[in-house]
Amino acid sequence: MMYFLRKMKIIMIKQLFVGAALTLTPFMSAAITDIGLGTLKGVKVYDYSSNRSIRLYFNNDVQYELAGCNKTATITYSKHTADKMDHFLSLALSAYMSGKKVRLTSASADCEVSQISLQDTRF
Repeated sequence: MMYFLRKMKIIMIKQLFVGAALTLTPFMSAAITDIGLGTLKGVKVYDYSSNRSIRLYFNNDVQYELAGCNKTATITYSKHTADKMDHFLSLALSAYMSGKKVRLTSASADCEVSQISLQDTRF
């Protein structure tokens, strides 16, 4: 009888962990979405009345590309602080000038950059 109860307890714990993992997976994947990982072929800064943004353009070596972004990521001024915009632009220009890979991610699962990292691989 004790063996049976112990085995049932283990099965219930496994089911709890599997259930929790399945429940949290959509939230974890929605938290950060890759826009892409690769070298940049262009950095454009727009300051039109209808468009104040920075656009980052990936080369053809891009990996983990977010569908619909067409190798392009956007950093919109109205969605970030001035300091953060300076940080984004500084890292993007560093990657572009050095030819190093950059990883761009989005917290909103679109082409809007939330994080920029200089890195060779995805981790």
